[in-house]
Amino acid sequence: MDVPKALLARLSAVAAVLSGGLRVADAFLPAGVDAQLQQFAYFATDLMFIFALCGIYLTRSHRLGLIGLLGFASSITGLLVVRSFGAGAYLLGATVTLLGVVAMGVVMLVRKAFPKWAPILWITSLIVGVVGLLPAGKNFGVTLAGVTFGIGFVAAGISLLGEARDLPAADSSSSDSGSV
Repeated sequence: MDVPKALLARLSAVAAVLSGGLRVADAFLPAGVDAQLQQFAYFATDLMFIFALCGIYLTRSHRLGLIGLLGFASSITGLLVVRSFGAGAYLLGATVTLLGVVAMGVVMLVRKAFPKWAPILWITSLIVGVVGLLPAGKNFGVTLAGVTFGIGFVAAGISLLGEARDLPAADSSSSDSGSV
């Protein structure tokens, strides 16, 4: 049984909205939150980011070229670095993820392959994050970069939902009804 493209687009759209919303919420978790609860929240956020990135990339991979593919692969790799190597690898993994998403975003803007808001927010997140690493930005920059990044995924999810409405409910292009 084939999975309709509209369903895949909707699921990835929901994942994008959830991942973005969770990323915004994660930025404001109180310092005294139980470590296991905090790690679960971060895991859920990153898992939703992976599902969202798959939908965002795969729905337009034919328009994003090699740079888009490298950006997609980098973004997934960065998330896996954060989850696999712990807090000490957060800055490295988050940077790799952000650079990958920004690479995809730049290609999306140049090739008009996606509505502008999500890529603009991701690029803004990079700029705010760099400023946040400077002494003057230490108190707000990194948090604001994460919030901006998350809002970019919410915007991407909303765009994907709009695209999913335009797709047929079932894929009639497949004649093999028994395929998985």
